[in-house]
Amino acid sequence: MLYFVKEKTIHTFPVSKRCTVQREKEQLRDTIPTDVEQCPYCMHSWPGEKE
Repeated sequence: MLYFVKEKTIHTFPVSKRCTVQREKEQLRDTIPTDVEQCPYCMHSWPGEKE
């Protein structure tokens, strides 16, 4: 899975359907840095949602 950081919050790529953030020119990465917040829409599983 790939991630990107926007405004000190990490999101998955592609972005979850629930998240309204759009990736512009942020660098894609395959690790999660420790100094960022996790997007509650991208980084958590929701009941009934299939990946």
